Amino acid sequence: MELQSELSKKYISEALIFLMKKKDYASITNKEITDKAGLSHITIYRNFKNKDEIIKYYLDEITNEFIKNKNVDYNPNNFKEYLIVLFTHLKEKEDIGILLYNANLIYLIKDEFDKIFYNKAKNIKEQYNYYFISGGLYNIYYNWLLNEFKETPQEIADMFMDFYILKGDSN
Repeated sequence: MELQSELSKKYISEALIFLMKKKDYASITNKEITDKAGLSHITIYRNFKNKDEIIKYYLDEITNEFIKNKNVDYNPNNFKEYLIVLFTHLKEKEDIGILLYNANLIYLIKDEFDKIFYNKAKNIKEQYNYYFISGGLYNIYYNWLLNEFKETPQEIADMFMDFYILKGDSN
C-alpha cells in the first residue's frame, strides 16, 4: 500500500504532465496542478519546491519502473540488448520527451541517464566511462527526438554500438 504522500506526489506529477499536453509549461500554475490532481493547494508545497521538482519526480518514477520491469541491466556483455530495451522504452515514452523538449527541460533526461550509469562506477576510470556512455546516449536520444523518432529502437541501438565500438569499451 502506498503512503498518502507518495500518492499525492503521483497525482500531482500526473496532473502536471496532463496540463503540459494542454498548455505551455511556464504558464501552468500550482493551483491548476492541484485542482487537476484533486488535492488541496497546500499539498503541492508539502511535497515539492517547484514544478521542475515535480517533473524530476515523474522522471524518477519512470526510470525506476524501467529498471524494475524491463528485466535487463547494463553490463558490457549485453550492452546492445540493453540499448534495444532502453530505446524501445524511450520510444514508448516519446510524448514525455516531446513535452520536456517543448518546456526546455529535455536536459532532465540526461540527469536520468547519469543516475542509471554513474551508480555502477567502482573507480574513477569507470566514472569517466559511464559519463561517456550517458552523454552519448543522451545526445543520440536528443537527435532521435529532433528527427521525430523516425528510426527504430534497433537502428538507434546499432548506431550507438557503431560509435561505441570505435571508442572501445574500457570494461
